[in-house]
Amino acid sequence: MSDELNLRSKVYWRRLGWGVSLGLFAAIGALVFNTIVDRSIDLVWPNPPGWEPFSGSWNIVIIMAVTGLIVGLIHKYSSAKQLDVFEAVNNGYLDPAPVPASLAVSLVSLIGGFSLGPEVPIGMLATGLASWVSKWRKLDVETTRTNVIGAVSSAYAGLFSSPFALLMMILESSHMQTVLYYGTLLISGLAAAIGFSLFFWVGGDTFSSLLGIVQPPSYDLNVWHIGAGIVFGIIAVPLAIIFLLITRLLGRLVAPLNSRPVIRGVVGGILLGLLGKALPLTLFLGTAGLSTTTSQAAEIGATLLIVYALAKMLALGGALSFGFIGGPIFPMLFIGGTLGAAVNVLFPQIPPALAIGCLIVAIPAAVVPIPLALAVIGILIVGLSPTNTVPVIMAALVSFAVAHGLGLYAAKGKAQTDAI
Repeated sequence: MSDELNLRSKVYWRRLGWGVSLGLFAAIGALVFNTIVDRSIDLVWPNPPGWEPFSGSWNIVIIMAVTGLIVGLIHKYSSAKQLDVFEAVNNGYLDPAPVPASLAVSLVSLIGGFSLGPEVPIGMLATGLASWVSKWRKLDVETTRTNVIGAVSSAYAGLFSSPFALLMMILESSHMQTVLYYGTLLISGLAAAIGFSLFFWVGGDTFSSLLGIVQPPSYDLNVWHIGAGIVFGIIAVPLAIIFLLITRLLGRLVAPLNSRPVIRGVVGGILLGLLGKALPLTLFLGTAGLSTTTSQAAEIGATLLIVYALAKMLALGGALSFGFIGGPIFPMLFIGGTLGAAVNVLFPQIPPALAIGCLIVAIPAAVVPIPLALAVIGILIVGLSPTNTVPVIMAALVSFAVAHGLGLYAAKGKAQTDAI
């Protein structure tokens, strides 16, 4: 029998010690990475453009073209590539060899304003570090697996300011459905608490700015709201399919340039820079833009909100296709929240917290197979009351179930392969 839950086992305590220790180092690495990105963005982009169309300057195109050049050079002389963090968690290992170069590409991509999130590079850093240390110390397979889980739990708990969401993510990864797995969850939970505490302490005892960036008024839950959550979950799937089709199409168009990474990077930087100049909210990971589209939805208007959501899909798919490295979750939160705001503008009888809360989690849940973790993150972002969370969780689960039934996760893997 596995000794994962045997607290009298020296083997288990050894695994716990390794998992928690690597969780601490992963959280420190995540904090340093995040700080470098934030400070560098402030230097490179001292005056970010507003939300109005065509309000961007030519500096956007120049900065993103130069970024593309740097990214292309890194690709040319290294093995940098987009690595699958969730696959690493499921496998319990990530090849650490391409991680440093991949992190360099991601760091430059995020600073350069591309529509990507920090969750993939931070996940690569955490799982790569845990795998490298485990290999260096010649640790057994099970200890390596819990090291990877502990490291990514700690790093993500700090990034998302939610250790509980990370426990959900670990439960949604591949594992044996047995009470013995609670031994691994304990390691994950302790590591997540450390990562969260580190970010909380360094931030001056304040939560991540990610929390509460959307603050729609609360509403009194009615039975039809739960049905609406189910409908939103179904609607999210074709929207996710649009994104996957965009990514696959762009991947095929860019494929002839894959053997010439410098040209590919510069062309991608110029094209996405022109998109950013025309529609500035397509720049960056999308958290600041999400606050704008949800708080000024009536002023922006439903048509422009929909245009911005579709343009963000294009910006995200384009960044991945042209060799820039980063995560899809943050931009998809923008896409979902912005479309939810558009729904409320078109149908004012639907509470904004309902529409925004449901779509902000349902669209990414159709692409990333962690619906409950996304639901927790979305609930924290929108700041929903306990009663208002029921439709949101339903939307995430329904979206995941429909996407899984349609084979969207396999299609997503194919689209990413085409894009890289």
